[in-house]
Amino acid sequence: MESVSVQRENSMACVAFPTCPLAMAEAERFLPAFVDEVETILSRHGVGDEHIVLRVTGCPNGCGRALLAEIGLVGKAPGRYNLHLGGNRIGTRIPRMYRENISQQEILSVLDELIGRWACERQTDEGFGDYVIRAGIIRPVLDPARDFWE
Repeated sequence: MESVSVQRENSMACVAFPTCPLAMAEAERFLPAFVDEVETILSRHGVGDEHIVLRVTGCPNGCGRALLAEIGLVGKAPGRYNLHLGGNRIGTRIPRMYRENISQQEILSVLDELIGRWACERQTDEGFGDYVIRAGIIRPVLDPARDFWE
C-alpha cells in the first residue's frame, strides 16, 4: 500500500464540481495538486515533516469544513477562493477570512510567505493556526455571532 503524507492525511475537500449543484469552484479535484504545492512549500521552509489542517469547499455551505481548519478555502467562482486562516488543529476555533476572491497562485504566494514565517518564528509544537493568531497576522474569532465578518 502506498504511504500517504501527513499533510495529505490532514487535508479534506467536499465533492464540489461536477457532483454538487451548489458548487461555485472546484474542491475535490483541486485538492490533490494543491496539497502537492503546499507540501513543496513546507519542504522548502524546512518543515516538511509538519502538517497544517487544510480544508477546501466549493461553496459557502461548507461541506468541506473549511471553517474549522487552520487554512480554509471557500470557493467563490471557478479558480477563485476566499482564504481563511486561524483555525486550530482540533477544529474548535473558527478561522477568519484573510483574503477574498483570490486565485490559486495568489493563495500559494500568501502561504509561501506565511509558512516561511511560521517555520522561523513558531514556538515549540505551535500549529500554523495558533501561530498566525499569536503573531498578529489575523485576529481570532471570539464570538462568531458578532466578529466573524469584522
